[in-house]
Amino acid sequence: MKVRELMTSNPAVCTPKDSCAAAGQIMARKNCGFVPIVENMETRRVVGVVTDRDLALHLAQAGLPANKISVEACMTKQPKVLSAEASLEEAVQLMEKATIHRLPVVENGRLVGVLSLKEIACLARREHSSQGLGPTERQVAEIVETIAVAR
Repeated sequence: MKVRELMTSNPAVCTPKDSCAAAGQIMARKNCGFVPIVENMETRRVVGVVTDRDLALHLAQAGLPANKISVEACMTKQPKVLSAEASLEEAVQLMEKATIHRLPVVENGRLVGVLSLKEIACLARREHSSQGLGPTERQVAEIVETIAVAR
């Protein structure tokens, strides 16, 4: 299976100059904890990512309102990205190696989606359910371990 088949397409994004409040509003509206940061809305070239944890930790130390701090101050720069044509196996290997839960997906250098560990886990559950099987204890343990691995 290709990443394109499982990813969330056309994710909401911020630019580095947008405020932390803007990123937080996207997370609240989309019920997610991750926003890709793009160079600008025209190129949609990924220059960073920000998580809800990044926002919380930075804002707790900054002592300023979220609307006064640019997302550039707390984003992870030069994040790992993956091609939309990559295999799901490649995505899992990259996520495990980099201990990350979400990957921006690009095509010709342009952001086209996001792949999350949650989407991969849900796919595994669906495949096992369609075969009349639930996930094995080992599979559940592996998924939980992958999710729980700290950076």
